[in-house]
Amino acid sequence: MAVGIPIVLAPSKSNYSSMKKVLKKFALLSLMLTSGFYLSSCGEKDDDVITDPQTQAKMTATASTSTSTLSNARVTIGAFTVSNFTVGTQNVEMKYFAKADLSAGISLGNLKSKTILNAGLQKTASAKKSNVIISAGKSQFSLIGEGNTPEGNYTEATFKLYKNTEATANDPMFQKSILITGQINGKLSQFWTESEKVIKAASKTSVGVEVNQNSEVVLVFEMDKLFAGIDFATAKDSNGDGRIEISPISPDGNAAIFSKIESNLETAVSLRRR
Repeated sequence: MAVGIPIVLAPSKSNYSSMKKVLKKFALLSLMLTSGFYLSSCGEKDDDVITDPQTQAKMTATASTSTSTLSNARVTIGAFTVSNFTVGTQNVEMKYFAKADLSAGISLGNLKSKTILNAGLQKTASAKKSNVIISAGKSQFSLIGEGNTPEGNYTEATFKLYKNTEATANDPMFQKSILITGQINGKLSQFWTESEKVIKAASKTSVGVEVNQNSEVVLVFEMDKLFAGIDFATAKDSNGDGRIEISPISPDGNAAIFSKIESNLETAVSLRRR
């Protein structure tokens, strides 16, 4: 019986040449893609580099009313006497006019605001935290973050509400981003939300808040604006548990009041300097 002998055909010169061209093109394409990715990465890093002079600064949060200054003041709005106010914050971004541009005499109308992305203050302020800004009936300052940041005039800060999912089930802030407790017409009351909406806190003036030499910028929750247009005398305790609850689940039938407060949140926070 004849045994077949396998025959290995060597590639022809034309086939070998074609394969060589394909491999060269593939290598060139890989090099171009790698170079493009590297240049893109470098470009992104360059965009984040802070070139403006910097200073150390703090960001805090507090609550105020139209009749109070930024100090330890009792907070009463209409029929609601507030005992405690805790708010969760995260993902802070700030916009500013550089000090060098302002010193050069460039008018505000011709200035373009800059966004802080990687300064120490922005990084620490962006961490998830629950801030107590009213305690035992009095407003107080709660530290959100501190660190280096560019000198200049800050026009706004945006932040995202933080729903606390890391607290224990016994913690009043568990699964909440805002919790306000107190009394409405002498009855124990609370407002809470689990929203994680983005809030913009703008400066009171177009010039902004000056930040230099260890400044402290403050997110001020203006209680008059937060509770604007609300008649707390209409708040109900429909389930008869002795507590008025204003919340997303609305066990007491206060859904309209809840929706109004949530809507007011978007314009109830301002940026100031302490």
